[in-house]
Amino acid sequence: MNSSTDVPAVYHGAPGTEAAPKRKYGGYNPAIHGDYDPNADYAREAQREEEEAEAAAAADAASAAAAAAAAAAGYSGPAQDYSTTAQFNRFTGRFQHAGQNAEYHNDENKSKRQMNAFFDVDAAANSHDGRSLKAERRGKALSKKELKAYKEKRKAKKEEKRRAWLRD
Repeated sequence: MNSSTDVPAVYHGAPGTEAAPKRKYGGYNPAIHGDYDPNADYAREAQREEEEAEAAAAADAASAAAAAAAAAAGYSGPAQDYSTTAQFNRFTGRFQHAGQNAEYHNDENKSKRQMNAFFDVDAAANSHDGRSLKAERRGKALSKKELKAYKEKRKAKKEEKRRAWLRD
């Protein structure tokens, strides 16, 4: 403690935010060490760390293999009897079902879920034999009577728009 300010001499930060411990030798730095020397302290330290990492990976693989062998033999230990997984929403922190992700809330899936309450959506979607609605309409030919009614209706709409424009 510094007597004039009463502030700790070393600040450690929030718990769990400490940086990884630095190597004693700092590793190879060409500006400091020049050419790489495999017998130097930094090289031996790096080699020792690599060997430790490989040993840890081998131990993890061995434990996974033992667990797989136990599962294949039909053994279900006490840890397996009560194990479960849970998914939590990253924004609210509340529990949420595994299938309830962003895809669950898009417009297509929401409307499909709502329409399923009233009719069979899959049957309706597959009732057109794989053709699009546009292709179905393209194959339908209008009779002369229908075509004449369509043209008259279109002409009446245009005339109404023209009259409305002149009224203003």
